[in-house]
Amino acid sequence: MKSVKQSFSVVNLGKFQHYKDRNPPWIKLYNELLEDYEFACLQDASKLHLILIWLLASRSSNILPLDSGWISRKISATEEVDFTPLIKQ
Repeated sequence: MKSVKQSFSVVNLGKFQHYKDRNPPWIKLYNELLEDYEFACLQDASKLHLILIWLLASRSSNILPLDSGWISRKISATEEVDFTPLIKQ
């Protein structure tokens, strides 16, 4: 029997999606992100990981496995993604 892995979705991904009904080749990245306090408080590596996770989520109907090793490989990260600062408690 195959084990079921936990998954997660990006909050408000629709804000970054241009096309709602298909696999988009790009996402919208608003410059207001520069004024987002929570984003600004992240370490630089976490900021980049988050943006790349947004891209990955746009390709997968916003359902991603909660597997930092898999996510790290898919976004070509040189260090493993740490979900802790990215998850809103």
